[in-house]
Amino acid sequence: MADTRCQTECERWIRETWLAKQFGQPFSEQNVPLTSGGQFKFDAVSEDGKVVASISTSKAAMSSGKVGVGKLMKLRGDMLFHVLAKAPRKLMIFTEECMYQSCMKERNRGRTPQDIEFMLVLLPAGLATKLAASREISSREVRPGRR
Repeated sequence: MADTRCQTECERWIRETWLAKQFGQPFSEQNVPLTSGGQFKFDAVSEDGKVVASISTSKAAMSSGKVGVGKLMKLRGDMLFHVLAKAPRKLMIFTEECMYQSCMKERNRGRTPQDIEFMLVLLPAGLATKLAASREISSREVRPGRR
């Protein structure tokens, strides 16, 4: 089973360090009420509740080079919850340039909600290296016939 502690660490750094610095207030992971009556746990919500964010540490392609369709579908699902949230500012945050570019292509084709902002965040070098190593281990675990 893939170890996701590094991805969680990256999300925590973005939430508690990068976002807090960018917006001058604390952010936390929390449930937000939806206009449909339910709720959704966003990766980061500002203390004043005006900003909600989803954080992606995924690459756009799998280790085989094929498009990560499942990864993109997960992001589309997150975008649905952004649409249903009442927050005035909605962010999709990416740590990988290839995923950011892939989503920007979708945006340019009119295939994403225009009120959701896409942001690319560069992780500190040590954390980025750790994430790449973690991703490689996970990739080897699921690669058929190569254990």
